[in-house]
Amino acid sequence: MSALPSFSSAPSSTPAEPTQTPEPLSGARRALVLFVVQGLPLLGFCAGVWLFLREGVSGWDLGLMGAMYLLTMVGIEVGFHRYFAHRTFETTRPLRALFLILGSMAGQGSALLWSAVHRTHHAHTDQPGDLHSPLLGRRGFWGGLRGFFWAQFLWYLEVPAIGRFGRLLDRYRASPADLLASREEDQAHRIARTLPDLLRDEPLVRLNQRYGTWVLLGFALPTLAGGLVTGSWAGALRGLVWGGLVRYYVVQQVTFAINSVGHTMGVRSLNSRDTSRNNVVMALLTLGAGWHNNHHAFPGSARVDFRWWQVDLGGLLLRLLARLGLVWDLREPSPEALLAARLDR
Repeated sequence: MSALPSFSSAPSSTPAEPTQTPEPLSGARRALVLFVVQGLPLLGFCAGVWLFLREGVSGWDLGLMGAMYLLTMVGIEVGFHRYFAHRTFETTRPLRALFLILGSMAGQGSALLWSAVHRTHHAHTDQPGDLHSPLLGRRGFWGGLRGFFWAQFLWYLEVPAIGRFGRLLDRYRASPADLLASREEDQAHRIARTLPDLLRDEPLVRLNQRYGTWVLLGFALPTLAGGLVTGSWAGALRGLVWGGLVRYYVVQQVTFAINSVGHTMGVRSLNSRDTSRNNVVMALLTLGAGWHNNHHAFPGSARVDFRWWQVDLGGLLLRLLARLGLVWDLREPSPEALLAARLDR
């Protein structure tokens, strides 16, 4: 929990009461969603493994995969997380649009859906209503192990609102105020009502509703780059595999690991009302999100490197953009608030 009221994890309209337990997906629909979300990306990753065993991997392959990894991770961590979900800074409309497109290319849901799920997580972290806590209701070693893998791979199967969210936004596209004022208590309506600031931004909502286009762009760009650089269809295919399919799977699993690893493995250095933990490996892989205890202690902070040795690449990027005048009003806790939150003081 933040030590400063202005550092709330979501707007004040976020519901304080736990959400009702949704009806999970079942049967063929559950299997289909699992195949689309986990099976297809895994098959794409396996295509990369097969290509590596057959032909090896070139420096260009790795460079393209790394570039697409960084771009989409910037979109998720700096765009979806620190800007859309927490509004920890202000920026220009073009850069905001770029953040939305880059984050959407990661294929983890639209910016508004991602933000709604994340704001709900912060409103009920590790308590009833948290959509992906690995610890909620888990007891003992085996219960904890099942919770870990559930938070990493399966939690979205228990959140039917994810599949209904886009249609709900379409239904209220002409009248977002009616959605915010709605008293309907199904899960999709509840999480949508955590977004009063975003739903009232009509250009943002229109851009958000082109989510499928941006996902496809995440595969088209490396395919095009591979084809143009090598001048061959084989190069285009390698670009698709390494910069598209393999990158997609790795970014997905690294980001999902914040739900599992971020609440089970690491250290706690700041006081928060949950089990969030700092993990240096995850921090490097996610451009800073792995300083998860720091983030949960001060969710409204644009930076999470609160010790001299902590590396927050997302925060460094924001400070660079601030120097260029592209972002401003970067929020961060005062030294007094940080000292008060330290567990080792």
